[in-house]
Amino acid sequence: MRRIRRNNPINKTIGITFAILLITLAITGYSYSHWTKTITIQGTITTATWNKACVRIMKTLNGSFTDPYTGQDLTEPTQYIAVASTTFPTKFQLIITVENCGTVPITDAVYDVIENTVEPINATPTKGTVDWYYNHTTGGEFVQNFLNWTIGTLAPNEIASLEIWIQTLQNPSGKYEPTSGDEGDWQYLEINRGANITATSELGPLFAQTEGITLTIVDDDTQGNGIAMITPTLPYSTPWAQDSRTEYTP
Repeated sequence: MRRIRRNNPINKTIGITFAILLITLAITGYSYSHWTKTITIQGTITTATWNKACVRIMKTLNGSFTDPYTGQDLTEPTQYIAVASTTFPTKFQLIITVENCGTVPITDAVYDVIENTVEPINATPTKGTVDWYYNHTTGGEFVQNFLNWTIGTLAPNEIASLEIWIQTLQNPSGKYEPTSGDEGDWQYLEINRGANITATSELGPLFAQTEGITLTIVDDDTQGNGIAMITPTLPYSTPWAQDSRTEYTP
C-alpha cells in the first residue's frame, strides 16, 4: 500500500517565517552599508603661548693688519706686532655683534669704551648710528674713547653689527704701543672694556655686558729685533652675554 505524505501546517509556517526573516536581514544589511551621516562639531580651542624678550652681545677682535717691519696695511692678519715703533701704529679690527634672540621686538643701545692705548679710526654699523665722546685721562697724554651705538629696533632673530677699526697710540716719548715685549719681557695691551647693552621690550628692560679684551704682547724669541707676538691668537671672540624675560599667556 502506498502512503501519502502530507505537509504539516506548522512546518509550512516555520519555513515561511524563516524566509521572511532572512529577507528582512538582507534588506537591513544592504541599507545599513549605504547609510551615512555627517556630524559637525563646533567649538573653540584655547592654547597657551610663551613670549620671550631676549638680547645677546659679543665682541670679536682680529689683527693685526699692519706689517710689523714696514708699517704697510695687510689684507690678512698677522700675529706679529712692532714694538716701540716711532714711525707707524698697528691696526686692529673690532666687531660688536648684537642679536635679538627672543620672540618680540627689542630696542637697543650699546655703550663701550676704547681704552687709552688705542684709538678708533672709523666705525661702520649695519644698523643705527654711532656717537663718540672723549675723556682725557690724568696728564692729558692719553685719551679714552667712549661710544654710544643706538641700534634702533631689532625684530626677532635679527642681528646687527658694528665694525670698528682701531690703531695703537703714541706714548709721551713718541713711541707707539706696545713699548715692551722685545727684550724677553711682556706687556698687556688693553683694547676695550666690556660692552654694555641696554634694551627695552614689551616684557621689560634687558641688560647684558661682555667681557673686556686685553692682549698680552710677548717676545718672539728674537730679542732686539723690534718685533713681538700677540696672544691670544686672533681672531678672538668674547663669550655671548645674554639677558632675557619670559611671559606665559594662558
